[in-house]
Amino acid sequence: MSTEFAAPATPADPDARDGGRRTEILAAFLLGLAAVATAWSAYWSAIYGGNAIQGYAQSNTLTSQAADVYGDATGQYNFDRTLFLQYAELRITGQEEAADVLRESFFSDSLAETVDWYDTTGDEVTDPFDADAGSPYSLAEWAQGNALSEEADAAYQEAVAADDKGDRFDLATVFLALSLFFGGIATVFRRYLPQVATLAIGGAGLLIGGGAVLWAHLG
Repeated sequence: MSTEFAAPATPADPDARDGGRRTEILAAFLLGLAAVATAWSAYWSAIYGGNAIQGYAQSNTLTSQAADVYGDATGQYNFDRTLFLQYAELRITGQEEAADVLRESFFSDSLAETVDWYDTTGDEVTDPFDADAGSPYSLAEWAQGNALSEEADAAYQEAVAADDKGDRFDLATVFLALSLFFGGIATVFRRYLPQVATLAIGGAGLLIGGGAVLWAHLG
């Protein structure tokens, strides 16, 4: 009868255990930071993205309103020109009374002022509505349309700036997501060198992503 004795198990290398433990702690630390930074970046990306959409919509609305106002101004301008031609024809043909009735009944204050100015210019001015010649003719709709156009342009520029910031946060989120990926797979490897390599890549992604977040905030 023979008795067999099992060989005693070789104790694990304490240094290897300590190295693996440190790697796990580093991976957990990296994942935690990357997760917080990713959530922060995604939050601000959504905020600025929403602001950009709202700004573009506001700009489009203001542009449409300006176009409507300019359209009304164009209609009034053409109407006033037609009135002036009729008025001038009546005066040329000696129908002064009819010309006065037309003026009192249909002329706006701006058109009346323009006609009075035109009567003082003699032959120097051929078009009473020529602003370059000093015509006082103006329409409130023109000023209103200009104001709306300026507001639309300001809203558009703000939307572009918000969109640009949102893109920067999106870029930061990409690098932070890479950091999460490499930090996560680092714990899968059992060999020390692959763990360190993937943690290093993940750390680089965290640094670049964190820098991109700062750049987005400060830019």
